[in-house]
Amino acid sequence: MKTAFTYSCPTQVHFGVGVSKTLSSLLPMEAESILLIRGQSGQASAPILELLNKTRFSIMEVSCDGEPTVESINAAMGVVKGRRPNAIISCGGGAVIDVGKVICFALANNLHNYDDVTKVSPVQMNTQCEIIHIAIPTTAGTGAEVTANAVIGVPDKGAKISLRGRGIFPTVALIDPDLMRNAPRSVILHAGMDAVTQILESYTSNAATPFSDALTSSVRFLGLPALKKILDDGDTTAMNNLAWVSHLSGLALANSGLGAAHGLASVIGGRFKAPHGALCGRLLPLILEKNLTCAPIGSDIHLKLSSCINHIESVFPITQKNSPMSGLTTWLDTQGLPRLADWSVTKDDLVSIADQGMLASSSQKNAVPLNSADYLDICQNAF
Repeated sequence: MKTAFTYSCPTQVHFGVGVSKTLSSLLPMEAESILLIRGQSGQASAPILELLNKTRFSIMEVSCDGEPTVESINAAMGVVKGRRPNAIISCGGGAVIDVGKVICFALANNLHNYDDVTKVSPVQMNTQCEIIHIAIPTTAGTGAEVTANAVIGVPDKGAKISLRGRGIFPTVALIDPDLMRNAPRSVILHAGMDAVTQILESYTSNAATPFSDALTSSVRFLGLPALKKILDDGDTTAMNNLAWVSHLSGLALANSGLGAAHGLASVIGGRFKAPHGALCGRLLPLILEKNLTCAPIGSDIHLKLSSCINHIESVFPITQKNSPMSGLTTWLDTQGLPRLADWSVTKDDLVSIADQGMLASSSQKNAVPLNSADYLDICQNAF
């Protein structure tokens, strides 16, 4: 057990079925204008827009298409140029919430574009925003509503970077499973596997703390059964559990770090147009198996990894002899989860992906040290 560690979550969290209906009571009484940041279609955020339209506030809307990039952040900031809303609501998946974090911070600090945000001092980055930001996730995946970072793609560099600071914590989070139940199957699958990966990587991270262990241990066996019930049985009540796993995974990763699945996913997602959650889902089984083979038998981390793998095998019985993760991999295949080749990755790309993935920040907190050959083997098996 680590003898010294810190944790923080200044976001006020409201969790449960129907909590999104309390939105208007959380908006400042003196407010006149509200900025709603939502997904491209507007379908997931429609119930929230309906609530806002019943208020006296003037509503501005900004839509987000896909995972945030420098260009999309600048485009969104251009829409609100010269206007300062009294509150910002980001309603959507983790990408939408990340955009909301950056725009809220920029507007509160009179910044005009993404470059301005990257130039602020650490002190300013850690100063709480004066504009209220209410995050309302509509997918059970990233836990972005309680993290102090925003992941932004930089296409001309073929990379993703993470803006970090207490100044981008949302003020309030409304986590309502009712808003997540009607997401497309592929979104539920990708987001759900992201949440599962975050919980398991946080639990097995070499930087895990008693706080992160308390969070992950309580839910590490909830995510996959819930995801299976939703997709195989149509049991959308299981979204309650998946939403809880997603939320705690955000708290956990902020206090423990992640692992090689997120390290590789950040590299691949930065170079190719591949959804983050889909990459995590494809990589997780391979990395769990690789980590177990490299962990000293009898060590604490070997016990942690074994318990995770044994649980997964109980939910998805093995389909190939001597391959404990084969049941999960087979299930993901039947769900249509893409392989790396489906995202235009070529065999010639694998060596550089493996090398960059090994150096990624998330990979530094992987359960056990892996070498370049290990990373290449993972990439080849995911191809």
